[in-house]
Amino acid sequence: MKKYIVLFLTLLLAACYVPYYENYKDSPLIETAKASCHYNYTYHDYVWYFDAWVHYPHYEFEDVSEVWAEVYDGYHLVDVFPLSRDREKFWTSWWIEEAETNLWCGDPYEINFIAVDDYGNYDVMTVRPYYN
Repeated sequence: MKKYIVLFLTLLLAACYVPYYENYKDSPLIETAKASCHYNYTYHDYVWYFDAWVHYPHYEFEDVSEVWAEVYDGYHLVDVFPLSRDREKFWTSWWIEEAETNLWCGDPYEINFIAVDDYGNYDVMTVRPYYN
């Protein structure tokens, strides 16, 4: 009987053991993100900027395959913008409002930044745009 109790406790403890490195999230982590809209005199129009800083634990930054921004007006999807990697974890893009977007500078949008890795793992961060 003691043998079975010891075996049961060993299996129970082994099932509950989680190595330290597995406590980290194995997916991209959006550290911070921002969206802004500013008037640009060169284009005689407003320009939208989308920036995200994406951290990737355990692996190389190259494993982050995509980052994009989805712009919502309430529950309505207004537009989607892909971001490009500029430096290790910095992703960015900018768009001329009238020519390239369905946006209106000053409207109360919510922007979901989404980062996806090569394995299908993802992270989402929601921000409100900054207007200048």
